[in-house]
Amino acid sequence: MRAVSVEALAGAIRAGDKVFVSGSAGEPIAVTELLATTPELAAGAEFHCSFIPGVNSRNLANENRRMTVGFMQGGFRKSLAAGHVRFAPMSYTATLQHLCSDGVINTVLVQVSPPDSDGYCSLGLQGEFLPQLLSRKPRVLAVLNPNVPVLAGSPKLAMADIEAYCESDLPLATYDPGKPNAVAQAIAEHVAALIPNGAALQCGLGKIPNQLMAALADHRQLRIHSGMASDGIVSLLDAGALDLDATVTSIVALGSSAFYRRLPEFKKLNICGVEACHSAQVLAQVPKLFAVNSSMELDLFGQANAEMLGGRFVSGPGGLPDFAAGARAQYDGCSIIALPAADPTGEQSRIVARLDSGVPVSVPQYLVDVVVTEYGSAYLRGADMVTRAERLVAIAHPDHRDRLFAEFEQRFLL
Repeated sequence: MRAVSVEALAGAIRAGDKVFVSGSAGEPIAVTELLATTPELAAGAEFHCSFIPGVNSRNLANENRRMTVGFMQGGFRKSLAAGHVRFAPMSYTATLQHLCSDGVINTVLVQVSPPDSDGYCSLGLQGEFLPQLLSRKPRVLAVLNPNVPVLAGSPKLAMADIEAYCESDLPLATYDPGKPNAVAQAIAEHVAALIPNGAALQCGLGKIPNQLMAALADHRQLRIHSGMASDGIVSLLDAGALDLDATVTSIVALGSSAFYRRLPEFKKLNICGVEACHSAQVLAQVPKLFAVNSSMELDLFGQANAEMLGGRFVSGPGGLPDFAAGARAQYDGCSIIALPAADPTGEQSRIVARLDSGVPVSVPQYLVDVVVTEYGSAYLRGADMVTRAERLVAIAHPDHRDRLFAEFEQRFLL
């Protein structure tokens, strides 16, 4: 291993390198910022990035290098059209399988804590795809950052396995869900009413998951098994709603700086890889799994589109398909899709008679148990096609209900 400058570490990425770069709070910002602003660096390299919309916006692609992402975002769209960015929408288990296939990744750029007395660095808030990729012994370039928390339940990396490293004390990437609003609060309360004491929770990011955690304050013995842990779990801890004997499992911790400071209070926190969190075999061993996710729109069959809005890709499947399937497979689990009934103006219904041609189905109808809007809950598990449509129309925005069922009836029943 050798210590180098940030510029030298970025310069160590060569033509032909196939580099994995973590997103979320694990983004090595010292290097990604330099790459994004210095086009001539890393010419001929290919980057595979787990960047999250609203958190990791740096574009590493240009005419000299390529970047593949699993979540699309607005800042990448021009590069996508130019062929510099490649969009690969896959579930997290499928993404892991792809990244660990021969010839896909030969270099990992990672941010870690400074080494401990035994020569090991903590991956801190980031597990995700890193444990499996690092087990394949790729070339490792690292940013040592003292702001990366050393957590007992986080993966480690031996300094001896690092080819070169630089040092940086830049703040970690954070996430702010924004101010609470009445629509998200109503949805959160409806979802909370569905969740029993002792359930294992999976939630994503955003206003609804954040407000859901507050709405669960009176629940007890809740467990966390999720692709993302954020500020809301602190609310559950403070309210006494968590089962303190249960492990809090997540592949990523992402939230505010205050949240990062409180993570050591979770004595059984397990930041792990996708293989230990999202796989069907693992989820089958998590009893009473309630998966709460969102989508851009949902049709009257119960098919969810979580990737495209207004004819443009704005996100990706992520862990949603994995957890929806895992929760739906359990008799005592539940796959929930929670979304506003309409856009903020009320003019565009988020529940549609059918998804438009070309719009992806992120979650098929048979993996959705319950749909929740601010107007209530529609229980779909086991329901026939017409009953599904009737229940979904009942929780659509009132201005669109008559039109929706008339359109459904015209297209599918007459």
